[in-house]
Amino acid sequence: MKTMKRCIIPSILLMLSLEAVLLVAAGRPSTATGADDVGTILLPSQGKGVVAAAKKKGEEEERPWKCCDFALCTRSFPPLCRCMDKVEQCAATCEKCEPATSDSSRRVCNDWYHGFPGPMCTEAVATAKKEKAEEEERPWKCCDLALCTRSFPPMCRCLDKVEQCAANCKSCDPAASDSSRRVCNDWYHGFPGAKCTADGN
Repeated sequence: MKTMKRCIIPSILLMLSLEAVLLVAAGRPSTATGADDVGTILLPSQGKGVVAAAKKKGEEEERPWKCCDFALCTRSFPPLCRCMDKVEQCAATCEKCEPATSDSSRRVCNDWYHGFPGPMCTEAVATAKKEKAEEEERPWKCCDLALCTRSFPPMCRCLDKVEQCAANCKSCDPAASDSSRRVCNDWYHGFPGAKCTADGN
């Protein structure tokens, strides 16, 4: 009886070992398959640069002009824009390329574009605008209470009541609520500049 038990136990162990080997061999993925699976995984952060570049390229191709110096845009965000440039030939993406009103030999693209107008055509125009803005001096040295439009750059007035207006102010009038104080009623094309006091009071 004891001899029979000794023979049965090794046989059972051998069968279990063979079964375990077969299961592992059948369930284990090959090295090549694993490598291929890893190669096809795309993390959420990957590909963002490619998407952004494609979006920018799509916007440039969609605009009815390649560049624009004189854009007419709404105040919405993003704006609706038209390019008022008079050119010899419109871009291929322009659908309404019509003769300019003031010069029939030139063309104007009358398409509206939903988005920003894009880059300017000439650096000279941008430089001239910048120099003009720098040369134009504000009608006040500082301002605590500025009233500005929402355009860019804005048109601003300074509502400060002062004893004496700055030398650049052309319309220095008595304040409505206090005739002993003065208010500069000039409009300035640009930001109002620095405040007179830290807290604006």
